[in-house]
Amino acid sequence: MSKVKRLKRKRALQKKSNIRQMALQKKFGATLRPQKSMKHMTRDHLDVLQNIEFVLVSGYRSERSIDDRIVADVLIAAILDAEPEDSRARSLNESLENIRVLRSDISDDIWRDGLRTVLESVHKHSSLKPGSRGYLDFVSDYVP
Repeated sequence: MSKVKRLKRKRALQKKSNIRQMALQKKFGATLRPQKSMKHMTRDHLDVLQNIEFVLVSGYRSERSIDDRIVADVLIAAILDAEPEDSRARSLNESLENIRVLRSDISDDIWRDGLRTVLESVHKHSSLKPGSRGYLDFVSDYVP
């Protein structure tokens, strides 16, 4: 293959990747925020993150059909105070709301930052393709 063809192929792949990234940013732009907050949450509010992850992993362990895409939908719905469409997602969302009631000692902003931090982790550890469980498998090792 000539050098010109390799460069064209490389540019086409980069363009395709950029389009995918832009679509993800557009879809999740309202829920994501700078990396600085992730460090803040893991340093100062690790208990909040553990509460959220416990709910997600417990739901996954009881209903094995839950995948990373459903988890992302639940987190986005919780951040935006919306109702997810999927019944499994609604169940997880209700569990998150119950934990939120128990954690009335923290502000709504900290709770939302915790949800966003976990959502970022989902994006980091998963392709979000149907059936993908990269995030759930990763976090399951840390949740008893």
